Amino acid sequence: MQLLFPPPFGASNNPFRTDPPDPYLQYPYNCCGRSDPDLCRGYLKLLGTPQGQPVATWEAGSVQTFSLTGIGNHYGGSCQVGFSVDGGKTFQVATSYEGNCPHRHATESQDFSFTVPADIPTGDVVFAWTWFNREQEFNMNCASIKITGGTEESARAVEYDSANLGFDIPDGCSCTCNKPQPARRPLQRYRRATEPSVQGKRAYSPAVPFKERPGMLIADNGNGCLTPHTTAELRYPNPGPDVVEGDGEYQLELPLPPDKCGYQ
Repeated sequence: MQLLFPPPFGASNNPFRTDPPDPYLQYPYNCCGRSDPDLCRGYLKLLGTPQGQPVATWEAGSVQTFSLTGIGNHYGGSCQVGFSVDGGKTFQVATSYEGNCPHRHATESQDFSFTVPADIPTGDVVFAWTWFNREQEFNMNCASIKITGGTEESARAVEYDSANLGFDIPDGCSCTCNKPQPARRPLQRYRRATEPSVQGKRAYSPAVPFKERPGMLIADNGNGCLTPHTTAELRYPNPGPDVVEGDGEYQLELPLPPDKCGYQ
């Protein structure tokens, strides 16, 4: 599965892409003989270039929709979406989807709603979607977004230490690497921002300032943090203030060990 909307860096439907489209965005990291060395599959280098222009404009505090498409939903998993306001040094959580993400029974593109943090800084930011399936595989797609109506304050958070991120992932994955196909557009219009999520129930915590939100989880990438395998879906140790529950088909378990996964 991969991000369809907003169009991610390198995607066939990104209107500012001039390089050949990346046919492997829908596969987990290091599938099909390809090495993915960094966050956002290395596409953060496009920021500040014509290919890194924002593909959508979102107002701070608004409800927006992202869409997924592709082959092989691995019968679910858990996802997070979040933002970086510092060029990819930090990624802070907007919403965590615990279980049934992507939707295990969907056959076409899938829509998920979320709320843009109300106090996110105005300007160009990076939107990120991450997915952990039950084969301990990791995927991440990113897109450039313009934020309006936000704050002028820069976010402050602990930066990801690139030396400890790892990305030392064994070559190969559980996917069958078929001939890559371009991302398909959805067969239906995106829901209006006011419509409810098509996912499960939401659990809200009191408002948390953007700069105090937890970082997005990075795991299954050689950094020593491993998500549940086969029999459970991921429960995020630091999910942030907006959590969407799955369908309950699989129990939820935390990643292990705690000291490698950012919690005690």
